[in-house]
Amino acid sequence: MQNRFTLKDFVLLVVVLAVGVSQWLSMVQRDRDRTQMAKVEEQLGTVAQQLGRMQQSLDQNAREMQKIGSALAEGVVARPATDGGAASAGPRGGRDESWARPGVAVEWAAPIGFTNDPTKAEGFVEGGEFVQIFEGQPAVVTSFRYGDTYGRYVNDEVVESLGRYNVQTLKLEHLLAAAWQMDPEGMWLRVRIRDEARFSDGKPVTAEDVRWTHDDFLYNPEVQADRFRSVTNGIAKIEVLGEKVVEIQFKERRFDNKQQAALMPVLPKHFFSRFTPAQINTSTGLLMGSGPYRFPSVDPDNQWAPPQDIVLVRNESYWGPRPAVERIRFKVVQDSLARLTTFTNQQADFARPTAAQFDKLKDDPAFLQYARAKMWYNVQGGWSFICWQTGPRAGGKLTPFSDRRVRLAMTHLIDREKIKRDISKDLVRLATGPFNSETPQANPRIQPWPYDVEKAKALLDEAGWRIRDASGFRTNEKGERFTFQLTFGQGNDSTLQMVTYVKDQCAMVGIDCQLAPIDWSVLQSILDRRDFDAITFAWSSSAPETDPTQLWAISSIEGTGDNFGQWRNEEADALIKKGRQTIDDDERMKVWHELHRVIHEDQPYTPLHEQPWLRLVNNRVGNFNMYRMGMDVSEFFMRGGAGSSKQP
Repeated sequence: MQNRFTLKDFVLLVVVLAVGVSQWLSMVQRDRDRTQMAKVEEQLGTVAQQLGRMQQSLDQNAREMQKIGSALAEGVVARPATDGGAASAGPRGGRDESWARPGVAVEWAAPIGFTNDPTKAEGFVEGGEFVQIFEGQPAVVTSFRYGDTYGRYVNDEVVESLGRYNVQTLKLEHLLAAAWQMDPEGMWLRVRIRDEARFSDGKPVTAEDVRWTHDDFLYNPEVQADRFRSVTNGIAKIEVLGEKVVEIQFKERRFDNKQQAALMPVLPKHFFSRFTPAQINTSTGLLMGSGPYRFPSVDPDNQWAPPQDIVLVRNESYWGPRPAVERIRFKVVQDSLARLTTFTNQQADFARPTAAQFDKLKDDPAFLQYARAKMWYNVQGGWSFICWQTGPRAGGKLTPFSDRRVRLAMTHLIDREKIKRDISKDLVRLATGPFNSETPQANPRIQPWPYDVEKAKALLDEAGWRIRDASGFRTNEKGERFTFQLTFGQGNDSTLQMVTYVKDQCAMVGIDCQLAPIDWSVLQSILDRRDFDAITFAWSSSAPETDPTQLWAISSIEGTGDNFGQWRNEEADALIKKGRQTIDDDERMKVWHELHRVIHEDQPYTPLHEQPWLRLVNNRVGNFNMYRMGMDVSEFFMRGGAGSSKQP
C-alpha cells in the first residue's frame, strides 16, 4: 500500500508545530518573567531598605522628641544620646535604667563607629566591588549550618550578635546591645537591645528574635546545628521581658557565660520561622541578618548555591556606620597557581598565597607596583594538623590510630622543622597543641615532640605493627597490612607537598599511606560521617579564648559534633568541665595548661604549625588595617569607586 500525505496530515502537522512553538514561546516568556521578577525583587528589597531607613530616622526623631518632652515636664534639659540613640532621658535627664535589675551595675554601649574611619582616609571614595578569593568551596553558608571558615566570613558581614570582640583590644563590647548588666555571680545577663537596630528588610531587632534564635532554631533537635550547640550549651533559659529587653539565664557558673550569650548570632524570627527544619537542613544560602551587608535575594527558590560566586550588597538600611564598598564578591579558586594568576591578573583584590608564592612576591618590585604582601599573626590565624581517627571509621572497623602508641609514632615520623623550612619558607611556627601560643591558654612548658624515626619504629613494634617478611610492609598479628588513607583538600601546592612527604616517610618504615585528595565542598560530609583514617587541614578561632568543648569533649563525638576524630579521654573531659567552671582567669589558665599536656601526650592530632595570615592585597583597597582579630572589611573603600577590579 502506498502512503499519502493528506490534508488531514497537514492540519495535524500544523497543530503540532503550533503547540511546539507556543510551548517554546511560553518557556522563553517564563525565563524572561523569572529574570524580571528577580530584578523586581532586588528593587523591592532596595525600596524596603530605604523605607526602613526612613522609619529608623522617624523613630529616632520620635524618641528624641519624647525625651525632650519628658525633660521639659520635669524641668530639666535632656542630654543627647552618646551611644547611637540607645540611651534615653530619665527623670533627671540621664539614661533610663528602669528595665534593669536594681542594685546591679549597668554597662552602657560606647558610641558605635569604625576603628579607623574610611571617610577620613586619603583618597576616600564610595562604591565599587571588593573581590576576595576563597581557597575552598563552601557547601553551605546558612546561619548555624555552615561548617568552615568561609561560611563564617560570609555570616560575619550579614548577621550580628548582641556583642563582639574589639578588633584591637580583644575586649568584649556591645553591638546590638545598647546596654547590659551581668549577674555578679555569673548566672544571668540582662540586655537592652538598641532601638535603632534593624534587620536588612527594615524590621526591628527584638528580644523575641534573641529567644527564638536560641530556643526554636539553634536548639530545635531537628535542625542540624550540633557544632554550634556545643559552644552555647551553658544557656539554660532566655526570657523576654519586653520588646527590647531580654534576660539570658545560665545552667551553672562558668567563665564564658557572658561571651556565649553576647556572641550568639541573632536571626530574624519573621524570616526564618517560615521554613521547616528539613528546608533549613537542605538549604545552602538562607541568610538574613542585621549586618552591614546582605544577600541580593532571600528567595528560598533562588538562594545561593555552589559553585556560584557569593555576592553581598551593602545594606542601605544598616543601623550602624555605613560601609563605603557597595558590593563584596567571594570567588572560589581552589588551585593555588590559578589563584595567584587570578590575583596577578587583577581580577581579585584579596587572596591567600602559598608560602612559596608569598616569599617570592613580598619584595618583587613589579608586584609592588599594584599590590602588597601582608603577614601578621592574629586570633584567626589558626593551626594546621593531621587528625587521626581514634574511633571506628564510618561506624565500622577501628583504624590503627585507635592506639596511642601508633599516633605518637606518626608524630615522631614527621619532621615538622623540615616542612617549616622547605615547604612553608620559615613563615610559620611549630605548634604543640590546640591553643595559640599568643594566648595565655597555651602551656609554655610544652615542647614539640622531636623528629625521631627510630623512636617511631620502636613504638610501632610495641603496638604490634611489625615487619614480618621480605615485603617490607608492617603487619599485625592477623597478617593485616598497615594501610591507611590520608585525606586532604586538593588545590594547594603546599598541602600536596606536605602529604607527599608524609607518604614517603611512611613508606620508609613499612607503612602504606594512600593519598586521598577531596574537594573542599565535601569535607564537611566526610567529617560528619567520620569517614576517614587521617585528615589534614587547619582550625582557626574567632575568639581570644576558646572553649575546648567543641573539639575535645566526649559529648562532641555525638551526631555531627566537631570531635570527628572520636577521641575519648576521661581526664581531658574532666579538665574541660573544670576549666569552664573556673571563673578566676589565672586559675583557669592552669586548667587549660593541664588539658594542653593531656592532648600533647595522647596525640589525637599531630599538630603541625601555627599559621600567620599571609595575604595579597591589591593597592586599590583603601583603609586596609591589620588587627589582632584579623581585619574589618566594612572599613575598606575601593580606589576607583564603581570601576572594575582591574587597576594599573
